Amino acid sequence: MKAFAISLQLVLASSIALTAITDICGLRPAQAQAFAAAESMNGLWVNVDPNTRGLVRIEIHDRRIHPYGACHPDLCDWGVLKARSFAAGVDSSPATAMLARQATSFSRSEISLSLEAHGRLRVEVFTHFTDQSGRADYRSVDYFAHNRAPYNP
Repeated sequence: MKAFAISLQLVLASSIALTAITDICGLRPAQAQAFAAAESMNGLWVNVDPNTRGLVRIEIHDRRIHPYGACHPDLCDWGVLKARSFAAGVDSSPATAMLARQATSFSRSEISLSLEAHGRLRVEVFTHFTDQSGRADYRSVDYFAHNRAPYNP
């Protein structure tokens, strides 16, 4: 019974916060829900694998992501990318995933970010090479923890 009361309090608090976002920002309810969900992903995320050769760090702010790759001696800055947020289903309101695209002079990448139930961020990157180098296109999957110390190569 106590767990139900706590769950009910969380639902009510979420509803009040969503109403406040809607009122303050002048957003429609669906826009406010997407905004609130994107807020839950905000912050610094660091790859849980200190030996990764992929993305090592991602900063998220609203619907913008700023990924950094494992280069040496400094991190590779992928720049700030606009992201689209997605809910778990057509009847859902909070976003549980984001999708961004990045293009360089030699490749195009799609980055999928999704929150897992236990608080980790799952990041999947699909990279297509456009430079005629003969390198194989590839996919990587990494997991990130929220608000850990920055990656130091």
